[in-house]
Amino acid sequence: MKRQDVRLKTVMLTLVLISTVALIVNFWPGADNQQILDDAALPADSQITTQFNSAVNALRERRHWQAIEGFRAVLDEAPTMPEAYVNIGFAHLELKQFGLAKQAFNTALELRADQINAYWGLAVSHEGFCEIPAAIGAMRTFAHLAKQDNPYLKKANSALWEWDQLKQAAQLRDDTQIICPQ
Repeated sequence: MKRQDVRLKTVMLTLVLISTVALIVNFWPGADNQQILDDAALPADSQITTQFNSAVNALRERRHWQAIEGFRAVLDEAPTMPEAYVNIGFAHLELKQFGLAKQAFNTALELRADQINAYWGLAVSHEGFCEIPAAIGAMRTFAHLAKQDNPYLKKANSALWEWDQLKQAAQLRDDTQIICPQ
């Protein structure tokens, strides 16, 4: 009697299960699905503060293009503000513009290497291109820099686990190509 190899079916079923759980967790009613927006430490009365806060509100209200324009206006006045670049990156992520998001997060990290939320966004940008090893590296940096009470640390560890499963699935198939769920 010939035995059927079930490894590929098991791997595919595991990927479907992981994706389903991730979607449920991410879109569960009442879950904290806000991006890790950065409220910069700015002078309370400045025009830049007003522009920045207006752009943050636009981003939270899912008016992504308006938010990008607002943060660009902030950068016209304060070109070395990494928080503005980070939030531009999150707006581009929401628009599924992973290349532009990656650019914004990298610029923020060039300006301030310990800009923790830029690592989170960079990881998600890499995931958008199915660059899983790079996503793991960026998210591990986030997890390393995050304080233990950071509300996004559990999500970071969950993403790292999921990406490790994708890598292991590729290794089981004796393949270097990681298959990303869409």
